[in-house]
Amino acid sequence: MPIKDILVLCDAGEANDYRVETVLLFAKVYQAHVTGVHLVPYPVPVEGGVFPEVIHYTASDQLAKADDIAKILEEKFKAKASELEIPCEWKTIDGVDIRYIIENARYTDIVMVPQGYSRYGEETTQKFDDYLSIHMGRPLIVIPDLKKIFNPPKCIIIAWNESHEAARAVHDALPFLQNAEHIQVVGVSISTDQEKSYMIYCADLRKHLSHHGIDVEVVSLDQSIKGTGGAILESALKYHADLIVMGAYGHSRLKEFLLGGATNHLIKHTTIPLFLSH
Repeated sequence: MPIKDILVLCDAGEANDYRVETVLLFAKVYQAHVTGVHLVPYPVPVEGGVFPEVIHYTASDQLAKADDIAKILEEKFKAKASELEIPCEWKTIDGVDIRYIIENARYTDIVMVPQGYSRYGEETTQKFDDYLSIHMGRPLIVIPDLKKIFNPPKCIIIAWNESHEAARAVHDALPFLQNAEHIQVVGVSISTDQEKSYMIYCADLRKHLSHHGIDVEVVSLDQSIKGTGGAILESALKYHADLIVMGAYGHSRLKEFLLGGATNHLIKHTTIPLFLSH
């Protein structure tokens, strides 16, 4: 499926401008339309024994600040999109609720979000987990909260274990895989027997991707003390990967335990864009 419609979550964090430019560069390569979405926060209730007029003043002040931030983000988003000649639109939605992202995601091909969402640019941000990728019904790319522009990927790592989620992620990531120059398929094992099985799985995936004209190399990783997520991230950094592709896990506590919480580990710690699908 070609990528023609991208949604990006914009916030007040310091990394937002870099994230927006990253998404627009992706859109330039894939000739896609971009929708910028900003969640305008409701006022934070004032705790303590304060007078009603103080509460009203504080709420009004917060609303004015939120409105000013939304206007600035919209202006910068549209200016950069115009500069790069990317077709775009902007949406502001009242209320910081990730369900709004999920609802809007139904009408796009891929969604790009930060690791953590900032309302007013505060240091303590709202952290995302794998809830988004599990319930959205669309592939998701988590853009690291770094002051860095990430280019469309030329070097990609695929985390593979023959699961439903991993298969979906590879299928959804085909436009990126077909545009990449180097691809590594990794299987993370905890025993010799599991390593043998995973190498068979990875070899089968390599054969499948070859039918799409995609050439990959296969590597076995030892989970060791780093856990599945840590082993994948370490391998991706050594490989100088531009993108990590993996299935998003989170149906149950048991499943997360068995898989080592790899999805949430990478969402929290990755310094490389992370492609997730479920």
